[in-house]
Amino acid sequence: MGGIHANHTRPAEFIYDNLMIEANVIQAAHKNDVEKLLFLGSSCIYPREAPQPMNEDALLTGPLEPTNQWYAIAKIAGIKLCEAFRLQYGRNLSRPCRRIFTASATISI
Repeated sequence: MGGIHANHTRPAEFIYDNLMIEANVIQAAHKNDVEKLLFLGSSCIYPREAPQPMNEDALLTGPLEPTNQWYAIAKIAGIKLCEAFRLQYGRNLSRPCRRIFTASATISI
């Protein structure tokens, strides 16, 4: 946990802790045959200058916001880890949701 200050003053700790949490949760879901795992992204995973409203296709198309890049990189790694488990093992590990809250307040997972 932290925020902008933690990202700036403890980048190695910040990215390492987040990567380890994600990797352990995703690996445990795989080993225990979890049917669905919802791995949420965050707006910080998109480039700083991403067109608004953001589109999922903007992921990895430009530089991240420097003030939270360590968290963003960890989140992107978690998304890619879910994608790899889906491709290699057929696991139902979700992609990031662009819009969870819609005008009609309905979601489909």
